[in-house]
Amino acid sequence: MQTVGFIGCGNMGSAIIYGVSRAKVFQVAGYDHHPEKLQKLQKDCGLIVCNSEEELVNKADILVIAVKPHMVEGLLTRIKSLITKDKIVISIAAGISIAKIKEFVSCPVAVVMPNTPAMVSEGCTALCFDDPMLTDNHKETVKKIFDSVGTSVILPEDNFPAFSTLIGSGPAFVFYMLEAMFEGAIRLGFKYDEAKQMLEQLFIGSAKLAQANADTPHAKLRLNVCSPKGTTIVGMNSLDKNAVRGAVIEAIMATYDRNIEMKK
Repeated sequence: MQTVGFIGCGNMGSAIIYGVSRAKVFQVAGYDHHPEKLQKLQKDCGLIVCNSEEELVNKADILVIAVKPHMVEGLLTRIKSLITKDKIVISIAAGISIAKIKEFVSCPVAVVMPNTPAMVSEGCTALCFDDPMLTDNHKETVKKIFDSVGTSVILPEDNFPAFSTLIGSGPAFVFYMLEAMFEGAIRLGFKYDEAKQMLEQLFIGSAKLAQANADTPHAKLRLNVCSPKGTTIVGMNSLDKNAVRGAVIEAIMATYDRNIEMKK
């Protein structure tokens, strides 16, 4: 059984560790500058706790770099001599390219971008396999790791800014809409706990309904709720009158422009 080793066991690293341990396909090992983060993972996931970066790299067949982006170059400088050609390096550090990592290592490299719902095993993760050193077996291995925390899509590295905009930032847009509907629920007289429970289930149920009708356009699903001369269509008309659709698209494009600006 191969060992997936994580350098960095914060929120996202821990979420992936939980998913991988549930899949029971790999062993999991971890190192973090804050050892207290490892204790619960050891108890819950059978994590192999390492006391140094060097110990972790030596134990791992697949090395997941899960530290902050500004820390990646220093980390790779410290451990590059230990990373042999038979290992796979996976980086989840936003904005760190395959080319940058290959400046330090000569093994196969994949860069991936998970989103925060991975923390509840409902993530959507972009996988970039642009490194020609990655074999089909390598790619299958990487995909197994990230399918354990949701779903994954294979994209070229050039598409990562668009993915980051839509899926990485996307939960914030969803929570914004959820928050707005929550305030509406309070105005209608619902109590906090009632509104929270009902609206969260509304979002979960609506997404599952869309998934169950994969060939049905979202517009048709929306119109299925709108009866002629009914109440829902009046609400839809109000959203259009206030240009909500255009505001959402504009917010997405503004986020994308910022992503592109930060890459320059």
